[in-house]
Amino acid sequence: VTSLLGYRAVLWLDGGVVGLPSGVEFFLDGLIVETILLNLRAGDLARVCASCRSLCMPSQAAAHRALLELLSRLQCSTLRDLERGSWIVQLAKWEDVVSDNVVWLQAERSATVLRSKDGKLLVNSCTDLSGSGHGAKMHHRPPLYVPDSINGYASFEFDGSSVLKTSPFAEPLPQPITLMVVARAQGDTTLIDALGPSSSRFELCHGYPSGWHPSPEICMTASGHDAAPKHSLRGSTRGMGEWHIYTAVFNTKRSEIYIDGHCEATGKNVGTNHLDGLSIGCDHNGIFFLIGSIAEVRLFKDNLPMAQRIQIEASLAKRYDLPYSVARDLPTPPRSRVSSLNCNPRPSRVSLRTATSEL
Repeated sequence: VTSLLGYRAVLWLDGGVVGLPSGVEFFLDGLIVETILLNLRAGDLARVCASCRSLCMPSQAAAHRALLELLSRLQCSTLRDLERGSWIVQLAKWEDVVSDNVVWLQAERSATVLRSKDGKLLVNSCTDLSGSGHGAKMHHRPPLYVPDSINGYASFEFDGSSVLKTSPFAEPLPQPITLMVVARAQGDTTLIDALGPSSSRFELCHGYPSGWHPSPEICMTASGHDAAPKHSLRGSTRGMGEWHIYTAVFNTKRSEIYIDGHCEATGKNVGTNHLDGLSIGCDHNGIFFLIGSIAEVRLFKDNLPMAQRIQIEASLAKRYDLPYSVARDLPTPPRSRVSSLNCNPRPSRVSLRTATSEL
């Protein structure tokens, strides 16, 4: 890159060489350098800065422009309080977010294949906006497509029997994994789980409370297969049919649940299962179906940095006009309540073998 500044800019006309005035030379050199810098990733821009001080400012400018374009593709806005480091440093962090994004489903008309039946729009499939090729297709019964469902945006409506399933992942993803869902759920219901009956459980649901309740608290677990999970983490938000931004960070003993920016539970083991794909609107065994709606699903194969997680959640809250506030301090439950925070299975959530024997 630095050698470009030493060349004289020339213009070829009818096979001849025409020298350009000095100002034009520098202008063309600048365009060439800018074009090259705009095609470099953050790591390469950092190396350019390290090798040539005169290119530091152009490199930072290129990083800023690339960052704005990347955030636009992610439908995300930055928060000034969370902007840390140079433009190159920030670009590097967001490049990692894009690289880790393995599923992005959104109930946008342009990203879905629909069919009409009895005056209703049904969802045949949904494109993966992450570019990873993990689009979702209807399974047995399609969800309903509701064009103006939340703040003018569409959603997939699940009636207790409809399901979407992604294509299988090439290799099951190990933890940590961050799952974000914009959804509303009613009652004892599963939002998302692993792919199918042969999968290990990887569930986000309103269920498995300590004590019976018609609208259980939010719960996440990556434990077991057929039988009720031995390990899980439970928050406080109940399935009352209200819209929320659910963020579940599956990270074995350091797992966390965030609802609308609030950390509702943390620091408890949810199990060590891997994730082989997504069942959206049903548990992996096909027993507990979602009654509610989903507007968006994002899955990342890592524990997102706090700044990036907050900014994505805040952007989702702005898009869907949902309340959002950041609780920076993670809640630590008092010792006297430890036993009450255990996610003991409610009687209705029995093992698959017991459930099928009663059918």
